[in-house]
Amino acid sequence: MHYLSLTLSVLAGIAAAQLPGYDNGSIPSTVTNSSLSFGRHYAVLNLDLINALVGSLNTTAAGSAFINNTAAWIDAVHAQKPAPLSIFTRIYFTNPKKPEVGPASPFAQVAAALGDATDPKTELYPAFKVKPNYDVMLQKSRYYAGAGNGLEEILRAQQIDTVILSGIRTSGVILSTVYRLFDLDYKVYVIANNTIETPSDAPGINAAILEGVIPKLPASVITIEQAMAALNRSGPAVY
Repeated sequence: MHYLSLTLSVLAGIAAAQLPGYDNGSIPSTVTNSSLSFGRHYAVLNLDLINALVGSLNTTAAGSAFINNTAAWIDAVHAQKPAPLSIFTRIYFTNPKKPEVGPASPFAQVAAALGDATDPKTELYPAFKVKPNYDVMLQKSRYYAGAGNGLEEILRAQQIDTVILSGIRTSGVILSTVYRLFDLDYKVYVIANNTIETPSDAPGINAAILEGVIPKLPASVITIEQAMAALNRSGPAVY
């Protein structure tokens, strides 16, 4: 199937996925350009989509919509010819003793339930597919997507100037990564429909970040529909 046809099919599925209570469907975009494009030197970041975080959401309307939107986006990115650079992150530690965080570290409380790379809770949630021998999977041990790994090196090496973010949690990895990459002079887009706060019944926090904090930088908040359209307007990805 041609990727434009695939995108139209995906958009139809997304419309059906906007379930009652999914507040991200009403988050306004900060981008008014009807011809939005990501250019050619862009990377797609899919952050912390692991069982421990996503698995607790799949029984809620908001969680199901988040999963459906994010999976549809990842599939549409993979359908591009050529596909752009896609980077996934997982939170896990070198061994069960978690040497990356001391027992008194504040982050030790956040990651208390997570183990090493063999821990099923740290593995990617099954709805999200990785393109073998093409996508990048990075370990991390803090909120920031580039904490303790080669993210920044990869972005520099591939001459990336624009990043598009999806992930969980909005107040954790998304916010931390937006600030850091903005400071490093990347053009940052956050897909509102592809972010969520935990628990998923905390829309006030999510909306405050997407409508108030991120635009204040300023970084851009866009809808899934805008992201899909921009994907098809962008030139062949350089990767």
